[in-house]
Amino acid sequence: MIKRTLLLSIVFVILLALTFRTSGQASSNFHETIGQSLQPRTVNIGILPVEPDPNKPVIVFVQGLTNNSTTWYQGNNMYELAVQGGFETAFVELHDSGGTPMSYWDNGAMLADQLEQISEYFNGKKLAVVGYSKGGIDAQVALIHEGKHHLVSDVVTIGSPHWGSELADLANSRSLGWLATLLGQNSEGTQSLQTGVMNHFRAITDNRWETQQNRYYSIAGNRTGPIFSNYWLGSAFISGPSDGVVSVASAHLPYGEMLAVGNWNHGEVHRGSNALPFFKDRIETSKPMEEAAFDYFYDKTGTGEVDRLVRGGAQNGIAEETFFVENDVKKLTINWMSATKLDSVELVTSGDNERKTYEVVAVQDTDYFNGAWHHFLELENPKKGKWTIITYTEQLSAYALLVKFDSNLNKQLKLEEDGNKKNWRYHANFTAGNNHENTPFKLFYEIDFVPRKGKENKQIGHKIREYRQAQKHNEKNKVTIPDRGEGAYNVTVNIEGMTPSGDKYQRTVIKSIYMDDKGNAY
Repeated sequence: MIKRTLLLSIVFVILLALTFRTSGQASSNFHETIGQSLQPRTVNIGILPVEPDPNKPVIVFVQGLTNNSTTWYQGNNMYELAVQGGFETAFVELHDSGGTPMSYWDNGAMLADQLEQISEYFNGKKLAVVGYSKGGIDAQVALIHEGKHHLVSDVVTIGSPHWGSELADLANSRSLGWLATLLGQNSEGTQSLQTGVMNHFRAITDNRWETQQNRYYSIAGNRTGPIFSNYWLGSAFISGPSDGVVSVASAHLPYGEMLAVGNWNHGEVHRGSNALPFFKDRIETSKPMEEAAFDYFYDKTGTGEVDRLVRGGAQNGIAEETFFVENDVKKLTINWMSATKLDSVELVTSGDNERKTYEVVAVQDTDYFNGAWHHFLELENPKKGKWTIITYTEQLSAYALLVKFDSNLNKQLKLEEDGNKKNWRYHANFTAGNNHENTPFKLFYEIDFVPRKGKENKQIGHKIREYRQAQKHNEKNKVTIPDRGEGAYNVTVNIEGMTPSGDKYQRTVIKSIYMDDKGNAY
């Protein structure tokens, strides 16, 4: 009998490996597909183990932003290893599978129905939800706000931006609006992951009793390589260690146990050989529930240095942007993002009469700016003064210019809360030189307001542009968020000033704030 069982197990593993290797259609990877393959609302029941372990829950795998179920089994051995480990599995298709990323409120409501289907299919056996990236937030909506916590024993979030991502703030900023719209990435999915919006989500979620009905575990990555990848480029806009898309701090839930912070980027963190060993022995149906302890020891997002410049717009033929480089900049990192792949860019520096062509490294984004091309150029000890960057495309396009300055000046510049998140004050901790007007800097700011659609529909709607322009100095150097009602406010602050040595400098700060119906800002 033992020999027969062993033989059956070996045959099953061989057939499983062949299935994963030769399958051309997603539906053929599964025991059963309830719905249409790779379409929203579909539930895929995984290949059944030879001898399912009654003490192991059914693992429900939830995709991330712009993903579908293939993120778990194409270029990822998570599915294969889970089945080999004796787990029954299920895979859901949310709105993103249809090409339209929606907010976690929409995805969570859909997931709630799917969890009911999966629970019924497996005769009420407990489920363990494993959510990748935004899928971890979608799962919390389904369990906490949609009330499906009783179906689930454990929740594992992998690289999930529980406190939002600065890249979502950037994607929804005024400067990148043209490009995001052209690429179809100006979606409710990215809008909902802005840091301000997620701070509000945490405020209305973490104090609910439902959070104590499931065990929560988290896994994060702190690798931003390989060099020139979109993870490497994305990390330049994230405070603290990150996986190139989500910071380690943001991946941490206050009532969840952080199982591992590994040397993985955002595309690697959810691979089976990386993540599964850390949670496979933690998720057991027979394990008693324990009350989770809240832990707020970490800085969720950090303030970050004021070290970058952001510009953007539509492009029809030639696009040109100018910026200033102050003295003693050690390194200049230029990232020209566009909907069109380029081989080179042209630069003109102060005092030069001719354009210089620079070859660029082109990398296509697969995350928040899915489909955009990053064109990267790094210059050591750049010449101070006015710079002009010029590109050309034959078709109608859009672009965003992101410049990062490696400069000692960065630590002397701050945009900080002034009492609350409705008011922000800019500080330059030095006296400007060669400025006869006695005005150390000028502020120009724009606000994109996205109102909440209504009480019965928590997702956020169309953008309303709010523009303010001011020249501030001394104690009046403030940015004030107008109260236009409940919703998300994305603020782009452009700063122009003079260094102590009389060099002109420029910086951009992007902030995301959510205001509730009582006027509280998050």
